[in-house]
Amino acid sequence: MHKMTIVGIFYIICFNFVLYTVDCDLQLSSLDYGNIVEVSQSRCVVSIPKTLVDDKVLSLLSSAAASFINEPKTAFYLVDFSTKHQDSLPRFNYNNSFVVFKLIRKDRSCLLTPEKPSGKLKPEIYSFRRVSDYDIDKIVDFINNKCLTFRKRNGYQTPQGIHEVYILNNLYSVINEATEKCDSGKDEDSELGEVDNESFCSVSSDGMKRHTIKTVHDSADEHIHSYSQKETAHHCDRIPLPIKPSEFLNEYVTKSKPVIIAGGALHWHVFKKWKNHYLKEMYRDIKVHIKITPNGEYEGVEPSSLWENKSKVKIPQDVLKQLSFPDLVVVRPATMEIQFSEFIDLIESIASSKSSNISAYLEYSSITYFPGLEKDISEMSFIADILNLKHTNIWLSDGNTVGKLHFDPFDNFMCQISGEKEFILYDPHRNERLYEAHIQEAILSYNKSSKKFSRQKLMESTSMVMSPVDIEKPDFERFPRFAEAKPMSCKIQPGDVLFTPAFWWHEVRSKPSTTEHRNLAVNFWYDPFFLKEFPCPECRLYVNPNYFNLL
Repeated sequence: MHKMTIVGIFYIICFNFVLYTVDCDLQLSSLDYGNIVEVSQSRCVVSIPKTLVDDKVLSLLSSAAASFINEPKTAFYLVDFSTKHQDSLPRFNYNNSFVVFKLIRKDRSCLLTPEKPSGKLKPEIYSFRRVSDYDIDKIVDFINNKCLTFRKRNGYQTPQGIHEVYILNNLYSVINEATEKCDSGKDEDSELGEVDNESFCSVSSDGMKRHTIKTVHDSADEHIHSYSQKETAHHCDRIPLPIKPSEFLNEYVTKSKPVIIAGGALHWHVFKKWKNHYLKEMYRDIKVHIKITPNGEYEGVEPSSLWENKSKVKIPQDVLKQLSFPDLVVVRPATMEIQFSEFIDLIESIASSKSSNISAYLEYSSITYFPGLEKDISEMSFIADILNLKHTNIWLSDGNTVGKLHFDPFDNFMCQISGEKEFILYDPHRNERLYEAHIQEAILSYNKSSKKFSRQKLMESTSMVMSPVDIEKPDFERFPRFAEAKPMSCKIQPGDVLFTPAFWWHEVRSKPSTTEHRNLAVNFWYDPFFLKEFPCPECRLYVNPNYFNLL
């Protein structure tokens, strides 16, 4: 059958389709098989063989194409599945089937330029072999399943699709929170007393009123800079137990909204049981991998010119030109393998000031390394049957630490046991403001004999989750868009649990317990409700297909 005949059938279906939906101009373009990878980087491709000759099948596929005419996630094409492509395709009779090529998420972890386009073709074949296959509802369901869409045969969204759109349009934003206060003419969190709110409110180029933060470059008044980063920080909501799972899902998880569950872990027995002497006795000889820094700062960003081996590390030119900040490095802490008992002695020594110019941290450590501790804790009951648990970690330090600005690709429940933590959060909806990018890594070295740190290990690898902005003293001249970011402050004390949704930027400032002179916490990392491509400032959150059952 000729191409014009196929296009004609699509026009007929489209004409009938518009009677109960929106105007359309359905054109079925040809696509060379070799270009499918490129198109699949942005859309799920539904490909119809050019050699298809079955009129009944053509009519069904025409109806299916009309069902997805308003779906931005899909694209329908005529494709030549000729013998010259057979080596790269499963052996199959493509003359009586259609093929779906799923959306290919770009591999953003590697900056080395591949010889061929990234991604692999993964054909999903729908064959018309049985009478039951000639069913438009079955075809639409197949496309929905493979393309992660929610369309009915009449082109309208299913209830799941409507819910997905609603969720993505109603994500929580600290900026929006500030805008509401801006509109009301009052900033409830301001500690500066009477403030001229008009100084901080403006209308953006899109006509929307926004909370604009002035910097020292806008005014000679230095207090504006301080106001922008500290005094105006919105504070986390605090909610008590009990919490209904449905309420937490709808008010916090699907809105990507941080919240503190006040006293959410107080029912654990760890507050009296997990003393240093108990942990030391139980796990004395276990080898632990700890991180150490000279000043308690972990994963900060600084100029690469400070590193001794800068001239020896040759980064490929193709990689170098893709680095947004080639003069900066993420400073990873030095590491040390010691017995757990030695680690306890070290943090106690630091706390008593017997050891100076060093901070020690057991971080990102799976609790499974300490047999028996898992029995003393439990997941939050209101989330255990909703999200899928991936990791449970223990965090133990001398307490005077700062984890610099970064994000994690997990939904996080941080349970504070000893000491305090303050999370300074920034939402992930406009990561251009946080300058998300690949940044070269470097690792501190530590000499046990001299007890001195040095900058010797400049790496060829890059970090993908760190911000180059120092929120304590931001360089607005280099990072002007950071002035548009709005912080949220979340402080947790022993027994509190902080929910931080995946991809929220956070800087964590810890303080030791005044009695135990340490900081101890446990966190639960879950498969996130939202996913995001990274590092990619312009990429937005989307619903994790693993949770489509919750829509």
